[in-house]
Amino acid sequence: MKKKKAFTTAEMLVTVMIFSLGILPLIVLFQNSHKQTAQAKNLMIAQSIGRTIISEIRSMGFDALAEEIKSSKYGIVHTNREVTGKCVAGDENSIEYPEYYKRFKTSVRLENSGERTVNGVTKPANKIRVELDVEWQEPNRKFTLAFGTVVVKYDT
Repeated sequence: MKKKKAFTTAEMLVTVMIFSLGILPLIVLFQNSHKQTAQAKNLMIAQSIGRTIISEIRSMGFDALAEEIKSSKYGIVHTNREVTGKCVAGDENSIEYPEYYKRFKTSVRLENSGERTVNGVTKPANKIRVELDVEWQEPNRKFTLAFGTVVVKYDT
């Protein structure tokens, strides 16, 4: 009688078990790298949003920001506003933020530095501090990225 060459059930189970133990760490590694890639993407987007908004605010100049502090004329100061709509609100040709950006929220604060004394004369403030927070939610926690700048009015 001729014997057939084949694997037994026990040999197959041991092989599958060893293969599973070897492949499991690779699966975990891929899951972690995917999560870190998503976090890096969101951080990059938040940095881009923050730089864009800070640049727009700085370009308005000191006088417009001083008016905003007094009367909220331009609607710059806000809390937890979704990033939607046009990149430049007053420009009809401006591109719109992608739908994905809705997960980001921004908060802007303006603070006047108060009065100053120059050669014994009290003058109005010549500095406005701008603070911007960009927030977004990851599956495991909330992230906040802070930006700040100072807009100065120079005496002429």
